[in-house]
Amino acid sequence: MFSVYDFFVGLLKLRYFMKAVLGLIFITCFVSCKYNKDLGRDVDSRDTTCIKELEEAERDFAANKITYCHYTGNLTFNDLRSQKEMTELLEKYKIDFRNEGSSCFVFKHQSEHCFCEFMESKIKKKFGDKFIDSLLIEADELYLKNNIDSTFNYFICDSRPMYPGDRDSYQDEESDVLQKEIDAALTYPERYVKRPNYDVSAYVNVSFDVDKQGNAKNHLFSFCFR
Repeated sequence: MFSVYDFFVGLLKLRYFMKAVLGLIFITCFVSCKYNKDLGRDVDSRDTTCIKELEEAERDFAANKITYCHYTGNLTFNDLRSQKEMTELLEKYKIDFRNEGSSCFVFKHQSEHCFCEFMESKIKKKFGDKFIDSLLIEADELYLKNNIDSTFNYFICDSRPMYPGDRDSYQDEESDVLQKEIDAALTYPERYVKRPNYDVSAYVNVSFDVDKQGNAKNHLFSFCFR
């Protein structure tokens, strides 16, 4: 028969068991994670990618080498149009320029950009939070001044060129409004049969330059039918 004495003994054992479990959890977290003040977060001991990048960053910083990272993405390389001007401005402060890409894959317990996060922390601490932003603005102004008579690709414009009536703000080559107008204007032969994937089996590319007065010239086009 279960007695009151047995009940309290059980509670006492449960108390010691819970303390042991909590202690084990605390030790595990303490051993497996280490707080990094430059990143402002914990770094998992299994995160060898981050640890190696931090080691590289600490060696560079100890040698008085600081780097600014421009994040370029992964599949599409989004470079900085004013990279040349930005690099020259950074050199005045003995700061290097680096393009930093991202992997298309995510690996368990691994994190990217720790080198750049470390350097960003050091730059802010030495020069202030708005230092890089101010240089980026100055670099872009210099780029536009240096290329005032150049022809710019649409994808490096401040805002995407828009087809009349199009309100899509996504930075790509597509225009739903133009596509609908073309579809409505096309006349297919009477016995023409569309393929199941007809929208991707044929395309037409049209390109042209727009001058400062808004006139289109240098028209080029290419097409593919499959």
